[in-house]
Amino acid sequence: MSKERVIIDCDTGIDDALALVLALSRPELDIIGITTVAGNVDVENTTRNTCNVCHFLGRDDIRIAKGESKPLERESLKASGVHGVSGLRGWTFEKNYTDNLVSQDAVSFLCSLLKESDEAVSILAIGPLTNIAKLLREHPEVKDKIRKIVFMGTSYHCGNPTSLSTFNVLVDPEAFRIVAFAGIPFVSCPLELTKTAVITPEEVKMLEQMNTPVATFAASIINSYGITKIKSDEVIGGEGEEEISENRLKAAKEELVTLHDPATVAYVIDPSLFTSAKYYCDVETKGELTTGFTLIDKNDYYKKSDAERNLTLLESIDREKFISLFLDSVRRYG
Repeated sequence: MSKERVIIDCDTGIDDALALVLALSRPELDIIGITTVAGNVDVENTTRNTCNVCHFLGRDDIRIAKGESKPLERESLKASGVHGVSGLRGWTFEKNYTDNLVSQDAVSFLCSLLKESDEAVSILAIGPLTNIAKLLREHPEVKDKIRKIVFMGTSYHCGNPTSLSTFNVLVDPEAFRIVAFAGIPFVSCPLELTKTAVITPEEVKMLEQMNTPVATFAASIINSYGITKIKSDEVIGGEGEEEISENRLKAAKEELVTLHDPATVAYVIDPSLFTSAKYYCDVETKGELTTGFTLIDKNDYYKKSDAERNLTLLESIDREKFISLFLDSVRRYG
């Protein structure tokens, strides 16, 4: 089996941790490094969570680099209400593991990994694109070493946490624009798709019944995921946090748990689970109400050529096969 060489860039909250559970078990992937970025929670927490999860999964061989603490041009935005103040509500590691954390910053580490690789590398970006945009801006010579960038984010008619924008774009839309127009094959797993990549209570029960450490971890954080699971002693809100309105909270009570980041990982493992199409895409960075909105020209309004269509948009997923892949990956840890 030929393996795809991959770097993961993440802001490890709950669905990132589940994505790592999926990715780190798969023989299809050769993961040569992981970088962290501020997003779901601050970069100190996303880095600690990433190191601890990799150690817990028995993957101390993967080196990790701490990335950017804020977006390129704006203040940070966090989603502690969704993931918990630590980023991993529902789970506490006995101690913090840092042996796999390198001294280089994420951009330098990414640059080194790409230059040292004897083949092109895919970047799996499941957080805001700050690290990747800064890499491309400061080290354009590495572009040819990037096979593709696969990103969790974008939407064309709905949003979360706003009515139009997805979190990973909203946090750093300037970074998204740099990546989208870098001339590198760019694939996005949009909210319209990930909203269908749900796990049912019955499937969570299947995780619990495996009765292994990794399955227990996955089930515990899934059961703690989302704004409806905020604990009474958690302090959520204030400056730098996404808004949690009463209407949003009410709607969330009706929703199943969505595996946004694992779905994006699944595309790199098995693209046959998805349908896709290429479109022209840009992002709003100046709007008073629409910042972070990704304009995806699905109706070909701008009549762009194939070369100008800069986004491969994943449009559907085989949910049953995706969940089967996820459950199989959890079983692989024994």
